[in-house]
Amino acid sequence: MNFKTKFWPNRSEKYDMGLWSVIALGIGSVVGAGIFALLGQVIMSAGYWTYGAFAVAGTAALFSGYSYGELAARYPDAGGLTDYFRRAFSCKCVSGTLSLIYMLTSAVSISMMAKSFGIYFTALLKGTDYGWMTVNEFAAVLIVGLALLNMMSAGDVGRAEILLVTLKILILGSLIGAAMWNADLTLSNVLPQPTLMSFWGAIGVTFFAYAGYGVITNAAADVQHPKRTIRLGIYITILAVMALYMALAHVVLNFIPAADLEKNADTAVAVAADKLLGKWGYGLIYVAAVMAFVSGINATFFSIFRISRSLAEQGVLPKIYEKKFWKRGTYGNILTSAIVLLAAIFMDFSSIVNLSSGAYLVSYLGIFAANWHLRRETGSSKILILAGFGLMLFILTAFIVSIAVG
Repeated sequence: MNFKTKFWPNRSEKYDMGLWSVIALGIGSVVGAGIFALLGQVIMSAGYWTYGAFAVAGTAALFSGYSYGELAARYPDAGGLTDYFRRAFSCKCVSGTLSLIYMLTSAVSISMMAKSFGIYFTALLKGTDYGWMTVNEFAAVLIVGLALLNMMSAGDVGRAEILLVTLKILILGSLIGAAMWNADLTLSNVLPQPTLMSFWGAIGVTFFAYAGYGVITNAAADVQHPKRTIRLGIYITILAVMALYMALAHVVLNFIPAADLEKNADTAVAVAADKLLGKWGYGLIYVAAVMAFVSGINATFFSIFRISRSLAEQGVLPKIYEKKFWKRGTYGNILTSAIVLLAAIFMDFSSIVNLSSGAYLVSYLGIFAANWHLRRETGSSKILILAGFGLMLFILTAFIVSIAVG
């Protein structure tokens, strides 16, 4: 009996995710630590070109989403990206390496979000009865709790994502609404004029804020109509996130004095909330940030647990990733969670961000290459694949150059 038969008895029993669960999974993964930690930095680099940076990165995400959607429609497998690499590249060293890069990068990004969660939560609870807990202790509790949740059914994950994403969007929406209501408070900021190089670098950073929509394809085996649901889920997720990022960029650009923005670039969204909504709004944004980390980790665990199963079936990972531990969890999942926990405790935050950004871009380039190899089977457009690949390669080059110059 193979792995899929053991863990998913038959396909009709596992249709436990609908379109909204899939969209929530995507938004939960995308709108995570990135927008809260990076928006101010992007604005300091790109100034009023920030809208352009988000538009270019969002366009690249849509091109990539097209390839993801076509591959998922043709191959509705829970392995997602790893299954596409396996089918496209006959050499296991190529497909296996690309898959492992993506899986390990995703695992490390969980460590980043968990550590950020700890930082935000310790600040939020400072002076309370729980103020004695450290950043790493909060991170450890979150990693263990969400790892166990993802060993349960996909329906549990989907329902949890819908709740978390709804609350998070409501809070961010209240900030955007307050900005529209208080349009008379708009400032005439004089921001540094960005150079072409700084704008290119900002595009690379903004794409990291979009990274994560690929987890939607890992739900293809859990939905009844993957061709329609996965495609729609990807496009709606990216467009919704693009609109949200543009709106938040408008708020930060127009409601925070340039001097304050420069001093508080890492917490720009919270500073804007303090100005528009007062102290309670500032606290709400902290809550939204915490929920962003939680939903982002939840969605990423969902992805890498399924990827690891697929890699074990291909012989890339050891058999412990197929051996059942609890519900849908495997002993390999326990090992992965332990690695994530150790990385959260011992790795430097900025190193995690740079590693994740570069590796994600490489993985997404691999998706274009896979869809090109399989274009006759997927029926994909050559023009859209090549255009997306070229744009993504440009973003990767810009990111590398910005790091080298910086």
